[in-house]
Amino acid sequence: MARVIVDVAMEAAFEGSANYAGGLGVLIADKFYAAGRAGLPYILIVPLYPNGYVDWNSVNRAKYVEVRHRHSFSFLSKLSYIGGLEVRSSGGRLIAEADLYEYTYGSAKAILYRVKRPLAVAKLFRYLYRHHSNECTYYIVAAAISSEIIKRMVSTTEIAVVDIQESHLALTPYLLPKNIRIRFITHTPGPWGHPKICREAEEILGISLPDVKTMTEAAMEVSEKVFTVSRKHFEITKTIFSRYADKLSYITNAIDLERWQRIKNSIGDRESFSKLHQNLKNEFISLIKVLSGKEVGDRMVISWCRRIVRYKRPYFIEWLLEENTDVRDVVFIVVSGKPHPSDEWGKRQAQLFVKLSRAVPNFYFYPSYGVDFAYYALSGSDLLLFTPFSCWEASGTSMMKAGVNGVPILSSRDGASLELIEDGVNGWFFGEELTEFIDIERDVRASEIDEKEYIDFLKKLLKIVDLYSSNREDFMEVAYNAYTTFTPRVDMKRLLKQYYPEFIEC
Repeated sequence: MARVIVDVAMEAAFEGSANYAGGLGVLIADKFYAAGRAGLPYILIVPLYPNGYVDWNSVNRAKYVEVRHRHSFSFLSKLSYIGGLEVRSSGGRLIAEADLYEYTYGSAKAILYRVKRPLAVAKLFRYLYRHHSNECTYYIVAAAISSEIIKRMVSTTEIAVVDIQESHLALTPYLLPKNIRIRFITHTPGPWGHPKICREAEEILGISLPDVKTMTEAAMEVSEKVFTVSRKHFEITKTIFSRYADKLSYITNAIDLERWQRIKNSIGDRESFSKLHQNLKNEFISLIKVLSGKEVGDRMVISWCRRIVRYKRPYFIEWLLEENTDVRDVVFIVVSGKPHPSDEWGKRQAQLFVKLSRAVPNFYFYPSYGVDFAYYALSGSDLLLFTPFSCWEASGTSMMKAGVNGVPILSSRDGASLELIEDGVNGWFFGEELTEFIDIERDVRASEIDEKEYIDFLKKLLKIVDLYSSNREDFMEVAYNAYTTFTPRVDMKRLLKQYYPEFIEC
């Protein structure tokens, strides 16, 4: 029988799809495409959300409103219907009925399931991550369908390993045959990544869960190995989940260079690199002009492109725009990102950016952030700002996409930046590396740390802007170093070799 690798996730940013919320979905799709190109027998199981995640737009350049996040016809036309599936409770009651679709790329295959019935369950899977009204049902259905798809494979394939991506799918291993190897990958240190354990699953699914408090611990309990996604994330996770320290290790995240790197390895010297970067910058400037009507001119383009959520500290940009500094004539700042529709803080922050975009001549906020905008912003900027609160960012791949295109990063000391950036050589750091996980919602120290770090952030940023303005050659040396050092270290081929050494020769 053929041996296959199985990945189970809740989101994937396939080309043209609206099936993702951010970094994790892009990472999973990057892995899918790279695996298909490498010839790996890779199978990804993921929901198909009819209405995608969420999209946002600004009305009259002032009001921030939700709009539908649509799948492209190009993506939908590549899906092949392969049948239906029903899963039932231990007592025989219908848990869910779903249609199954197949999406292929090279040797990789994705099986996407679209939940149809019961209607209340289908509603939970209409949009990605809108399950807060009934979290347990969302987890139960995802596990029941995913495990049934895997069990159907067993008669025709040998499953080498099943990798469970994030704790939403923690119930899945409890429904699989005991002889299947299970590994668990956690993608966040933050509390939203460790939801309360779903006890009602025991009766509905006929399983026995361990005496633990979170879904993350339930997944760790039955997994052969547990991976974190950067060295820093590994250190923090060991302290949060010390009981499972012997199972823990880390494989730092990566990106698909074929998908994201626009400046290729064949560029040659730094002079050639500088010309190619300027071409990409000109392209991005043209895009900004078309979208906003604003003139960038010959100013330095500084971008902040992330999911808009408190721990990523988008308010550093708000504070920066309020500063009475002399940099407004020499920099143009671009922000793009989406908040979750239930995140009132994030929506208020985005609404503020909409207003600032209208009022500040050298600032533009693009509300509909996604793969397409990231492709241009992360390759065409002069500097990327990466500002998460220390210990809260698991890895971060936006800065990897920038680095491989020769866009240096000004980063807080967190995530995978600590493994990739050498201060002043291929990027810059600001602030302090914390070793204790601090609750930014409740701990009074959080605001004190923010104020202190913002001062250092601004000081460092002004020095970088001055370097760009007064000594472009030295600035471009840092940019070129980012390109040459990031490229070999964040290649998805490296990640695949680490996860699946038995399939890829090192």
